[in-house]
Amino acid sequence: MTGKKEQQIPQGSILNPEQEALLDLYIRHLDTYFESIKTAEKIQVEIETQHLKKILTK
Repeated sequence: MTGKKEQQIPQGSILNPEQEALLDLYIRHLDTYFESIKTAEKIQVEIETQHLKKILTK
């Protein structure tokens, strides 16, 4: 034995607690990234809409 306690992984669980925490962090970062992309797309659409309105009113 190495002197360390073996971590008990619940039945049916694939990841250990450290991996689960890392996965949660990764998912939160992905959510933030996708939210920023959606915001950027909305801004881009608004810019293009304003530009087209300006062209059409000339």
